Amino acid sequence: MRDPGAERRRSRLTIGFAIAALLVLVAAVTPSPYVVERPGPVIDTLGDVQVEGEDVPVLSISGAESFPTTGSLSLTSVTLIGGPEHPTKWLSLVAPLFDRDQRIAPRTEFYPEGVSEEQRTAVNTAMMGSSQTQAAAAAARALGEPVTARVLVADVLADGPGEGVLEPEDEIRTVNGASVSDVDELRAAVAEGGDAPVELGILRGGDAVTVSVVPETPDGSDTPVIGVSIGVDYDLPFALDSSLEDIGGPSAGMIFALAIYDKLTPESLTADRAIAGTGTIDGEGRVGGIGGLPQKIAGAATADAELFLMPAENCGDLPKRPPDDLVITPVATLDDALSAVSAFTSGEDVPGPETCDTAAATAAE
Repeated sequence: MRDPGAERRRSRLTIGFAIAALLVLVAAVTPSPYVVERPGPVIDTLGDVQVEGEDVPVLSISGAESFPTTGSLSLTSVTLIGGPEHPTKWLSLVAPLFDRDQRIAPRTEFYPEGVSEEQRTAVNTAMMGSSQTQAAAAAARALGEPVTARVLVADVLADGPGEGVLEPEDEIRTVNGASVSDVDELRAAVAEGGDAPVELGILRGGDAVTVSVVPETPDGSDTPVIGVSIGVDYDLPFALDSSLEDIGGPSAGMIFALAIYDKLTPESLTADRAIAGTGTIDGEGRVGGIGGLPQKIAGAATADAELFLMPAENCGDLPKRPPDDLVITPVATLDDALSAVSAFTSGEDVPGPETCDTAAATAAE
């Protein structure tokens, strides 16, 4: 005999499975507004990479004597899944929810409105090139080599105070008669006079020129600006060439500086140990903060790094459960990083995350 109750239960179960399957199908094809940030490639800056089927050095130095190296100094990176043209699907976000080495974030955190994947890649490529130049300057200074900095106008903002007065490639040498050699000095000199006109001594096309600009203070700010974006170029005692592709951004600067320093000194900096890290760097050797610290630490641990150097500025981003076999130390300057590596390879105690407050205070000075 038929059991109407059993048939109804089977029907409800079938309908339930059908609805669940439909929801899964919808989740598998519906774009989400999120990206997934996960550990990216870990690359030894002292080693080689494949370029068109051949092994070539990651960093090559010419114009100065370089020396063989041992061990590794690896940059760490993150991989983003889910750009504007290739959005993540809702279903693909399930696995990262249960993986502590991955992070789900709003797409706008990495791609502001109107920014394409191609545009972001181009910006990151330019930032990578700039970080290598800054790293070379910092390493040269750490080696006691002469480094001359040039403050250059990269772009003039439309309708800004510098429009019609300054031009791209202008070299700004003085502000009101006082010489400036980096971006911080330029900003401080402009801010010192408030909204009063400033006299800029510039070099344009080989000719020394003096121009006057009236700074403006943007809404929501208390710092006057001259309406230009600034870059710094350096006259270095050597030339640097990089073979890296598909990795961008400024966060490998500190590791680049260490690798350049190691290549230009007879003694091995790493003493055959595996060292990794992350952090921006400026030409003065100051280490700055980065994004994706937990993912970069996870990548370093997977690559069997023994020591991980991180910016003191990122102390608040340390994972709650860092890898057991990885020594993590915060640094605020290139000198800090060099000291940490020396202590580690000598078997001495290396400052750990417990020094974050001290290191962050040093970075702020």
